[in-house]
Amino acid sequence: MTTPNDPDALRREMQQFLYAVSHDLQEPFRKVRTFSQRLETKLADRLDEPARVDLERIVNAASRGQAMIEGLLVLSRLETQAAEVAEVDLNETLAAACANLAERIAAFDAVVTIDPLPTVEGDPGQLRLLFEAMVDNGLKFQSGNEVPSVRVFAEETESLGDCLIVVEDNGIGLDEQYADRVFTVFQRLHPRDVYPGLGLGLAYCQKIVDRHGGSICYQKNPERGTRFFVTLPKTRKP
Repeated sequence: MTTPNDPDALRREMQQFLYAVSHDLQEPFRKVRTFSQRLETKLADRLDEPARVDLERIVNAASRGQAMIEGLLVLSRLETQAAEVAEVDLNETLAAACANLAERIAAFDAVVTIDPLPTVEGDPGQLRLLFEAMVDNGLKFQSGNEVPSVRVFAEETESLGDCLIVVEDNGIGLDEQYADRVFTVFQRLHPRDVYPGLGLGLAYCQKIVDRHGGSICYQKNPERGTRFFVTLPKTRKP
């Protein structure tokens, strides 16, 4: 029997849960998608427009459900599959994050500027995901024909043991009144057909920053865009 003071047993239980989520719970969504697409192919000549729209909605809903489960898996693995603490050059971390987002950056014709950043102790993969989610957030929430712009830079802090990273975008801006919602799982402030996504990116950021003993907050710029402030300790506490 698992006891509250048995971290290895709790970790094993979490791994079993993750297996169930990754396999058993995703299988129904896969089947819904597969058979709906088969029906659409078999009945293509007999489907009227309303029926075709209904099938498309079924496939989209199943895809969204599967993506939500996969997103929860990522969130859970931040707890159960952390890497060993290492020195992380945040310049290299941001470069890797932007490489993963290269297609999206090109599609938006966006400009991403990275000023010199410090080195911290942490989980390299998690920190890459942190900044990948934040840059992607700056690309996504745009309006009009303005070229998306994201700038990442460091600022001085009062504490010598911390570093402050700022991620600034020129998007639609995020009001401070939503500060208690935007970092929670599946919280969306805009219609899905206007700004697609699951509402997980900033939840990833909050979890990763918490695990590194830091903090994250944001401020809406007076004219346009948002500034996110990420404080990370330079040295991880044991």
